[in-house]
Amino acid sequence: MANEPYDLRKVLNELKNEPGQYHETDELVDPNAELSGVYRYIGAGGTVMRPTQEGPAMMFNNVKGFTDTRVLIGLLASRKRTGLMFHHDYQTLGQFLNNSVENPVAPVMVDENQAPAHEVIHRSDEDGFDIRKLIAAPTNTEYDAGPYITMGLVYGSNMDKTMSDVTIHRMVLEDEDTIGIFIMPGGRHIGAFADEYEKANKPMPVTINIGLDPAITLGATFEPPTTPLGYNELGVAGAIRQEPVQLVDGVSVDEKAIARSEFTIEGYIMPNERM
Repeated sequence: MANEPYDLRKVLNELKNEPGQYHETDELVDPNAELSGVYRYIGAGGTVMRPTQEGPAMMFNNVKGFTDTRVLIGLLASRKRTGLMFHHDYQTLGQFLNNSVENPVAPVMVDENQAPAHEVIHRSDEDGFDIRKLIAAPTNTEYDAGPYITMGLVYGSNMDKTMSDVTIHRMVLEDEDTIGIFIMPGGRHIGAFADEYEKANKPMPVTINIGLDPAITLGATFEPPTTPLGYNELGVAGAIRQEPVQLVDGVSVDEKAIARSEFTIEGYIMPNERM
């Protein structure tokens, strides 16, 4: 297993050997409120109504309406579990992460044939294309605007491609080929890049990467001043796992994607459009 490429599947295979840290179910579950409700009673690591508990990460293998898509919840909901996944004492994770920021391992490019994210490709101009039928994004409450991607990482660059970064954003599936993205004013690097494109009235090419190993996800949570504009936070992930993150060129956009993500969505942030 040590020679396997580092990705989410490798991490989950290791986590399955840790008692009480991973639970998998084949029971049919509805992504509309039921899925998150089940997790509330089994996992609920600080993400829902109090009192919370330290439960396992949960993999739902049988999601209503989706034949080939699974949903994972709660992977990073426990500090202890995070320490186990990073092979580090959870009580000193802060120091470990600080060291990773100070000693980044830069991402590397790989060829198309080394990118599992591109094994199956769907194009938006295909008959019947509907992103809502491909991504099993849950609708967690009756008040949600729609199905939300909550652990999708957006990869983008500034206009002259001298700076790139990946940041976490909450995204809602609006219709068959439109996704709404919330970009926090100020700190996010992608927001600074998007402002540059918007001032030029040009669409910004991006990739949305879903189903990533926890080092990538956690590394992307840093903000200025810890990681100033121009710092690619994929370097933090590379340091955490002591193996560079693999990138691949996009299929339809002039941007890179994370080669070992489970899903990659390619598209554009449109200038001067709000939802």
